[in-house]
Amino acid sequence: MSRLQKKKPVSEKKKQGAVAEDKTDSSAGSSGFSSSKSAIVASSLKAKSEKSLTDTKAGEPNFFKKAMDFFREVKMELKKVTWPTRKQTTGTTIVVIIFVFVVAVFLGLFDLGLSKLVQVVLT
Repeated sequence: MSRLQKKKPVSEKKKQGAVAEDKTDSSAGSSGFSSSKSAIVASSLKAKSEKSLTDTKAGEPNFFKKAMDFFREVKMELKKVTWPTRKQTTGTTIVVIIFVFVVAVFLGLFDLGLSKLVQVVLT
C-alpha cells in the first residue's frame, strides 16, 4: 500500500513537466530568441531528451523485484481477510451438501417424469 501511495499520478507528472517547460520558455525568451517557434522546438527537444534520460535511469524493475512486490502485497491482503471459524465452516459445508442433494433429487424426479412422458407420447 505504501508503494502505491508514493507514486504520483501521470497528470501531476505532466503538470510538473509543463511548469518546468514554462520556466525554460520564459528564460529562453528573455535570452534573445527571435522567434517563439525556435523556443517551442527547443523546449520540446529538451523534454524528449529528459524523458529518454529518465527512462534509461529508472528502467523497468526486473522480474524478481516485481514478483517479490506481488507476494508482499498478497501477504498484506491476506492479513486483512476475516477468516471463518471451524464451526462456521462446518455449518456452511453441511448446508451446501444438503442443498446439492435436494437439487439432485428434484432434477432426478423431473428427468424421470419427462422420460415417462416421452415414452407415453411415442408408444
